[in-house]
Amino acid sequence: METLIRDRDLTILVDEKTQANVVEVVNGVQDMRSDLTLEANGHRVELPKDVSRIVLSVLENLAQGSRVVLSTTPQELRTTAAAEMLGISRPTLLKLVREGKIASHKVGSHHRFALNDIMEYKTQQQRAKREAFLHMRKQLDDLGVE
Repeated sequence: METLIRDRDLTILVDEKTQANVVEVVNGVQDMRSDLTLEANGHRVELPKDVSRIVLSVLENLAQGSRVVLSTTPQELRTTAAAEMLGISRPTLLKLVREGKIASHKVGSHHRFALNDIMEYKTQQQRAKREAFLHMRKQLDDLGVE
């Protein structure tokens, strides 16, 4: 297993043997929604459901051969970080702020964004794109286009 740490990101790359071990663990968990228990040095800790889901999600992705990247993100974002997270330019982000589509507050002359607001906007945009795609697909189906 190889672990790379860059800035605040942790990237986990696993070799075939480790992946096989992870597959065995994932297959051994009967109910993927169940609580997990950790045991180390004689101490036993019951993980809450939300924490269990995070651990199981990481294990499932590793079992499938995916690369897993864990990252920390501050609760308050600067303009550049918020724009990168949304996959848009800084000017486009500031336009969305002026239009009232994304909330921000100012620190001096600089905009700051709550992480939750950025994630909520991103989710809304993804939902709108999916709905537009499904609508277009339905129109094509109605026209008999494959």
